[in-house]
Amino acid sequence: MEDAWIQANSSPAGQLTTKMGRLAASNTPDPSTHIFPFRPNFGHEGIKTELWANYFKLNLTVRSLFAYSLTISRPVPVEEEGKPPKKGGKSTSGKKDGDAADTPKGKKLAIIIQLALDQLPEQAVIASEFKQQVITLKKLDLPETNAINVQITDRARPDKWVVTFNGPESLQIDDLMEYLITMKDVDSSFPKFAREIDAIGVILGHMARTDPGTTAIGSGRFFAFDNARADAARDIDQSMVTILRGYFQSVRPATGRLLVNTNVTHGIFRRAGNLGAILTKKGLNRMQTISAQNIDFRYAAQLKEVNSKFLSRVRVRVHFPGKRAGEFSGSQDATSSGLATSRDNLDKNGKEIEEGASPQFTVPRFSYGGPQHVKFLLRAREPQPGEKPKRAPKGLQWGTYVTVAQYYMAKYDHEADLSLPVINTSPPGRRPNYSLAELVEILPGQTIKAKLSPIEQDAMIQFACRPPPSNAHSIVTSARQLLAYDSNNLLLNNFGIAVGKELIKVLARQLPPPEVAYMSSRGNSAQSVLPNDGGWLMKQVKVIRPGRLINNWTYLYFGQGQNPKPTVKNFVQFMKNNVGIQINPTPNPSQIPADGVCVAGNVTLEAAFASLAKCRPQLIFVVLPSKDAVTYNTIKKLGDIAYGFQTVCVQADKFMSEKGQLGYFANVGLKVNLKFGGVNHKLSRDIELIKAGKTMVVGYDVTHPTNMAPGAAANAPSLVGLVASIDRDLAQWPAYVWSMKGKVEMLDDTLVHGFKSRLQLWGRNNKGQLPENIVIFRDGVSEGQFSQVLDQELPKIREACLSLYTSSRRPRISLIVSVKRHQTRFYPTDPTKIHSRSKSPREGTVVDRGVTSVRYWDFFLQAHASLQGTARPAHYTVLLDEIFRADYGAAAANALEKMTHEMCYLYGRATKAVSICPPAYYADLVCTRARIHNDELFDDNQSVASGKSAAATKIIHESLKDTMYYI
Repeated sequence: MEDAWIQANSSPAGQLTTKMGRLAASNTPDPSTHIFPFRPNFGHEGIKTELWANYFKLNLTVRSLFAYSLTISRPVPVEEEGKPPKKGGKSTSGKKDGDAADTPKGKKLAIIIQLALDQLPEQAVIASEFKQQVITLKKLDLPETNAINVQITDRARPDKWVVTFNGPESLQIDDLMEYLITMKDVDSSFPKFAREIDAIGVILGHMARTDPGTTAIGSGRFFAFDNARADAARDIDQSMVTILRGYFQSVRPATGRLLVNTNVTHGIFRRAGNLGAILTKKGLNRMQTISAQNIDFRYAAQLKEVNSKFLSRVRVRVHFPGKRAGEFSGSQDATSSGLATSRDNLDKNGKEIEEGASPQFTVPRFSYGGPQHVKFLLRAREPQPGEKPKRAPKGLQWGTYVTVAQYYMAKYDHEADLSLPVINTSPPGRRPNYSLAELVEILPGQTIKAKLSPIEQDAMIQFACRPPPSNAHSIVTSARQLLAYDSNNLLLNNFGIAVGKELIKVLARQLPPPEVAYMSSRGNSAQSVLPNDGGWLMKQVKVIRPGRLINNWTYLYFGQGQNPKPTVKNFVQFMKNNVGIQINPTPNPSQIPADGVCVAGNVTLEAAFASLAKCRPQLIFVVLPSKDAVTYNTIKKLGDIAYGFQTVCVQADKFMSEKGQLGYFANVGLKVNLKFGGVNHKLSRDIELIKAGKTMVVGYDVTHPTNMAPGAAANAPSLVGLVASIDRDLAQWPAYVWSMKGKVEMLDDTLVHGFKSRLQLWGRNNKGQLPENIVIFRDGVSEGQFSQVLDQELPKIREACLSLYTSSRRPRISLIVSVKRHQTRFYPTDPTKIHSRSKSPREGTVVDRGVTSVRYWDFFLQAHASLQGTARPAHYTVLLDEIFRADYGAAAANALEKMTHEMCYLYGRATKAVSICPPAYYADLVCTRARIHNDELFDDNQSVASGKSAAATKIIHESLKDTMYYI
């Protein structure tokens, strides 16, 4: 019986019983297959309205397609044909087996595939994503071996490859369209017909991928970078990046039809253009000042950051000077390693790539060099048969070391710019080839994976923030042009695919906001507040329940400007008298420094915390002079991990400014109350399922290593944040956090212990009683991973429950995936049902038809009021339901939508509805804090790439582990 309960991964299955999509639920679960919960009904509560969605309808006349998978390899020499490869031998390229030269990627891979496609018959109708597959209308007329030989000729030596077409696999588009109309399950897989849908996406993206003025990122993001069609671009001052506005597309199934989701997207790219000019604008043209007597290590640090972040593995065009100034005798494209460094010609183990050919730097302790600093071995190229040996450039000798400046003067009569660093235009892992920065051009359209600076982040946010009408207009104009949706796309015509001209319309509903409740200013009764535009003011009210008494506290401030002591005193009085927090009005003089601790001069944060350790303050306020991520991270690691002090950081300019000060005080006060176990506000009418105090709500999320240097992400861990409510108030959400193998989405066995700890915490707060219902919001998984959640994570949750519940009593579980990072957007069609400021749909908008499937139970909810930009709704999909259908029957959809919507008004840190329900929101915050605690695993890329950093999450201090320390 227990095994059956663990394996029961689906709610009662249902069957589609009518052509109109009315669903009748079956009462028998089948644990052997993943039959996701059928939609019990559509929701009907709320004010009806109509919206545009950023989808175009696809019209298909094609009946079937064929898919070939591609294998790219080196040709086998004639003398080796028919022989098994030698163990430990070398490939035909002269490189070791498995060398990067034998695994083409990116641009080179696309070129190889295109050369192969060019050899196919002209009448063949072909599309590709230029990575792994080719989609065709008919079977291809291929050689007997299914292989095509290609050769890249624009290189010093011919670069030969073999492209093998495996297959074909037959794709039945007719079956896909029949399924969308009937919604009959043909098997237990999800999503259905993924291969066919992916193939149509490949066809839609083919023309944009072949456009030389467009770059593609991943499977569905496209950016035009040529001046004629670039929708928008912005260079960031004092940065080497450019922001481009582009477009996303993805084919999506919906009830009775196939759609293409098209949206505005933004990307960070390397700034294109002359590298010398870019470095000069960045202020990095100071090489002429470097000598053995004058070493600027700050300059070296700047070069190191630019090199690792922007210049590593950048595609460039190297120009060769001509006879006249400003003219070029030729050029060559290359993948550059970046700035010339003293480690050029060394592999990752420190051995010479080519023996005796390592460069020499004339400034020994400086890792970089200008044309006057970098010397390389001048060697003659071996002549071809019948060719005369070439002479060395004028005044130079073969086999000697010369500076880059001497070489360019001797060979090209070109005077190098001595202020700029030298560039190594050979790919990583090859013998270096040095070029002058002023002769190197960064090619356009190159995305960048790096952590953005605060200035770059702010610029990105400002650039991306556009009113909904502007984005909608771009989608129906610029996007259609870039993605070639219209009749001039002969490829779509040949495949029998047409893209509708207008955005589709969908039915929506606006759910009413719930009333929220505070304690009256006198503290003797609850007082209701009705939100307006998704928010409310906290005036003449106090928190519903204050947290634990804060008796011992102090503050740290940085010794610049005025002393914040008077402001701190006013702030604490405000929290006590106006917010209702139980706190000692002044620092406890017997234990805590009355005037706080000044962090200035030789006093470090570490020393300040160490000096307070014997006093054991419950809370430390830190007054920061500015927004400084490094200082903030240090404070949180010291407080959360090392000493177990609750910490709250405030910015001096906002904290000590009279403008908006009381609102800032209130916001910080809400954080303090949550950290100490308080309840800030609640709903005037409790959520139906929650009010009996028998339902625990859970949220969990995983964050992966991102924006890291090549090689670093492989050694960095993924971090998991798990939160759960502790009672009916839905105010306190203590966290459990751990690390696991990087880039793995499905949780490991630690989930059993983590989930068990949340159940035990619930029991301690509910007189030993465990919850009868558990509603779980699993954040951030894709549709292709839904079955994995049920296969791999749900059994661990069941196992945790089995260890605590009796055999006769099991909790009912509903498991819902919440996703915020998707591309669906809605635009109002009725000007009377629109947010007056942002022009987005009003808060409380729910959509469960039109862009969803009648078969599966999902819905979009925009709970918040977007103040600027285009509102992004959250997408919720039910993977397992043992609660709502059983308790609410045909009204189950209404019950879940209403509960999720009203929970968005219970986010304790704000006086407004949030965009995604609190358990998912809090889990994301926990992951963010865990990343701060372990920032050396993510920010110290060199250490992580070498495998030196231990991939183990730091443990939260015992005194904070069951608190909302992360808020």
